[in-house]
Amino acid sequence: MYKLWAKKIKSNRIVDSLVVNNKENISPDEKREKCLKEICQKFDMSVPVWLKTHDMEFSQFKIVTFFPHDFIDEVDFDKLEVELIDDGTN
Repeated sequence: MYKLWAKKIKSNRIVDSLVVNNKENISPDEKREKCLKEICQKFDMSVPVWLKTHDMEFSQFKIVTFFPHDFIDEVDFDKLEVELIDDGTN
């Protein structure tokens, strides 16, 4: 099972978090995209812009950090961290 843990962080404190998962038989990139959309829907915010730097950060460290400038709409936190906690390969 593919699982992502998302944390809204403000003033160095986690103000909200949630875990989403995906059991579909699709590519890891598609799973990541669907999970990210689900996270944003549950947090009631726009989907951040996914840049090449985010892709490199996620592939190397299994975590990606989005800052307010990565969102089209205003957000009420300092950063959003999304961490891969299970890639489904077990």
